Amino acid sequence: MTTVDPTYPPPVPPPPALEPKANPWERVVGVFFSPGETFASIARKPDMGVPLTILLLCSILVGAVIGLKVDFAAAAMENMPPNASAAQMEQGAKMAGMIGRISSFVSPVFVIIGLVIIAGILLLAFRIMGGEGNFQQAFSVVTYASMPSVVKSLIMAIVILARGGVPGTEMETLVLSNPAFLVEQKAHPVLFSALTSLDVFTIWYVILLIIGFAAVSRFSKAKSATIILSLWAIAVAIKLAFVSFGAMMRAKQSA
Repeated sequence: MTTVDPTYPPPVPPPPALEPKANPWERVVGVFFSPGETFASIARKPDMGVPLTILLLCSILVGAVIGLKVDFAAAAMENMPPNASAAQMEQGAKMAGMIGRISSFVSPVFVIIGLVIIAGILLLAFRIMGGEGNFQQAFSVVTYASMPSVVKSLIMAIVILARGGVPGTEMETLVLSNPAFLVEQKAHPVLFSALTSLDVFTIWYVILLIIGFAAVSRFSKAKSATIILSLWAIAVAIKLAFVSFGAMMRAKQSA
């Protein structure tokens, strides 16, 4: 006599639960309050539409404020050699003002180029070290990690509008988010530039990049930090080298 197995046919397993669709607005908020979980989600399903739009709109708004309310000629006049003629000083001031205004109004272009370059360099560095990830993931991480810069830019625009305009020489220390305001830029240009690199918002950005690229590359946060901090140190060293070279050239012209 054949016994019928009551479990035959075997039950059909339920379909796997679908991961809820990523909400980019929740990710924007999550970058500030739960970056680990947020960047893990971004690594699984990268996107950049909303944060990129926020960055571009912010750069248009703040760029317009800077272009209309910042006196770039003041910075040019301070950097002129003492033996410059009145005509040279006037021409230099006009040129600096024009370049400053144009750069401010086309800042969205610079934002996109900067994001692409940073994402490409970081992805290349992590892939060379054996990490995982593709450009879409890297670009998404860099875009979301840039959200703190929106906060700084908006604060800067508010300060500029509240004061009715500022000289270009004060732009680096306008928000007082770095210790460079303790040093006179003209007297100590290299030290001033070094201190601007110790900006609260820059450090915040670097920390978010470390968390984001650890999720994308599947490296530990310690290894991710080693790679990103090394690249950041190289970038700061290059910046200081240019500042030092410029200071030496101005000193020769003054001699």
